[in-house]
Amino acid sequence: MKLISAVLALTLGGMMSMLAEADIQETQSAQGDLVELSITLNEDSIGLSCLPRTEAASVTADWVVECNSLAYSYLSAKSAQGMMFMRQINKKPFGMAADFIATNLMQNPAGFKAAHISQEFEFTTKKT
Repeated sequence: MKLISAVLALTLGGMMSMLAEADIQETQSAQGDLVELSITLNEDSIGLSCLPRTEAASVTADWVVECNSLAYSYLSAKSAQGMMFMRQINKKPFGMAADFIATNLMQNPAGFKAAHISQEFEFTTKKT
């Protein structure tokens, strides 16, 4: 019985180790004057999430402009380092939906705590 328990524990421990390695993520953040951009680098994708740092920052759509600027700079740098994104990177990585969110929040800035925009970009590595 002890042998079975030991084998089971070793097997489960090895499986948990493999699962932990498969989910390795690198998380970074960048702060602008108005926003905080969170970056999660996965094995084959980059997740970006951006939110206004203060309620005052959420009153105008300027926070979305800054989110797009920080995200575009980051994605452009990654592209220069050899990442090929599955879709074209443009100057508004968060898209027009982000502009819509910002415009609606301007009418009700009390909702800024729920305000954030996010986007995921799949990539492959350029072969040299």
